Amino acid sequence: MRTNTLVTLGASAAFGVMAIVLARGWIKGAVEDEFRQVPSARAEQTNPPQQPAIPMSSVVVANADLVFGDQITPDVLRVVEMPKGTTPVEALSDLSDIFTPDYDVLENGAMIALADIKMNEVILPHRVSGLGGRGSLSARIRPGYRAASIRVDDVTGVAGFVVPGDLVDIQYISEPNPDAKIENFRSDIILQSIRVLGVDQAQNRGQEAPNIARTVTLEVSHMDAQALAVAQSRGRLSLVLRAVGEALPSTTRSLNSRELDARANSGSAAKKPKRPVKVTPKPAPPPVANIKVIRGEETQSVSVKRENQPTVTELNLAGG
Repeated sequence: MRTNTLVTLGASAAFGVMAIVLARGWIKGAVEDEFRQVPSARAEQTNPPQQPAIPMSSVVVANADLVFGDQITPDVLRVVEMPKGTTPVEALSDLSDIFTPDYDVLENGAMIALADIKMNEVILPHRVSGLGGRGSLSARIRPGYRAASIRVDDVTGVAGFVVPGDLVDIQYISEPNPDAKIENFRSDIILQSIRVLGVDQAQNRGQEAPNIARTVTLEVSHMDAQALAVAQSRGRLSLVLRAVGEALPSTTRSLNSRELDARANSGSAAKKPKRPVKVTPKPAPPPVANIKVIRGEETQSVSVKRENQPTVTELNLAGG
């Protein structure tokens, strides 16, 4: 083998070994650099840039469900933090806004809820009565209306199924001519879609069972209150409960005793029974039949006795 060939092979092997060493060193350095960058990236992900703090404000919320007329005490309220932009304008920020330092239940009276309040609902001033609990009913009357009460019983009060918040019609029963020999009562619907404010002295809409009441308080106009007072002194008032959501007035007309009697008698099957059908049996045929026999120009009458003649009883059962 020539010397030049050996030298070339030796140089090639040396360059190959050198390339392998350099490649391993470059790969090791790249891997180490990659591992150095991963913890820093993880640290950046673990500690993201801090967002600017959202301004918060304190508000008073209900700590339990409250219904109209419930007493409000500090234990049924609590203070929470809410973003400033989401709090109602009239929201109370501290319990001292309701219970002042000089507040005393025995001296000033209890705080009363003027509307149903759900748990975690923000407490607004118009939902809490003033000191002494005054205005609990008057706060529910709409501007321009009045509260008037009428007497009811188990029948005129719809068996106790009327609750505060329902809409009712007022039915007036009277005797226009009490001096007449024959009574002629009259029924009129004098008011429609009247809102019930209270039943007896209860104003809670959440009652579960019907309650037979003696009085019902209604929200009416000033003139309607006068009409109710006159109607109670002259006749009898009765409530007619409306369906939920049916607030539009309907067309009505008076009904008196004579019209009621005419209505009861018209088209009544009990007043107009069917007339019985009288069945008259046919008379039994004679036992002998006359037969005419014609022979040429001669005509002769012959009497023949009937056979299989049915009895009178069989004819009656057969309907004649």
